[in-house]
Amino acid sequence: MGHFEPNYDADNPILRAGQPVVETENLTDAFTREAESFITRYKAQPFFLYLSYNAVHSPMQGADAYMQKFAHIPDVHRRIYAAMLSHLDDGVGRVLARLRAEGLTQRTLVVFLSDNGGPTRELTASNAPLRGGKGDLLEGGVRVAFLMQWPSRLPAGRVEPRMISTLDLFPTFVKAAGGAIPTGLDGVDLLGPLAAADDAPMRERHFWRLAPKAALLEGDWKIHRQRMDQPWQLYHLPADPAEEHDLSAQEPARRAALVAVWEELSAEMAVP
Repeated sequence: MGHFEPNYDADNPILRAGQPVVETENLTDAFTREAESFITRYKAQPFFLYLSYNAVHSPMQGADAYMQKFAHIPDVHRRIYAAMLSHLDDGVGRVLARLRAEGLTQRTLVVFLSDNGGPTRELTASNAPLRGGKGDLLEGGVRVAFLMQWPSRLPAGRVEPRMISTLDLFPTFVKAAGGAIPTGLDGVDLLGPLAAADDAPMRERHFWRLAPKAALLEGDWKIHRQRMDQPWQLYHLPADPAEEHDLSAQEPARRAALVAVWEELSAEMAVP
């Protein structure tokens, strides 16, 4: 278990069609098993599969075989994290193998991502070279792994430098399925720009408001405020991905312009 894990509700079972499921297998294996079964059952028709593993989220519990694999790691919390991550990796590998076995790889879009940066307190972890972690609007909290695979549509082996958001997933999936993307969405279709492999920006900016924290990223420049009573800070991410050097004094006009954009966008949003 991690150092600062919350108390969990033990009376919170897994449900299938509203009914509790008695699951005796490790959840990483159970979710993988269900995904494999789903792929085989629906291989003859278009399908959407959302596979949300609980690993590597707390509670931090590594399966025995994977704990043995990483017995050389002295910090038990890091050992548990490595065990859970390796277990997850094997599960994803099994899902991809099932797609290959069913002849679906070439015509299946696969997206892998995380929802936030690692919580450094619970996992004795680090998001270096980025600063911050889960719950922060610094890059260590909001910049995550994001991988896409679609052999028949997307070039392999590319590292994409442009900004991508989870808001882009819905319009991308709609487009992939041949549908019409609704108007008024904040997300954009990723398939066209990624297939073109050009450098045209896919989105103008990212806006965050997680009271009392706030941030805005536009191009290479980001403003960040940890609390409402603190001044905005300005960072140039290509030169300072760790957000350690506030350039507000050197670039006051740029900061003011970005703050004005943030305030305009915030005024359009309901208070969460």
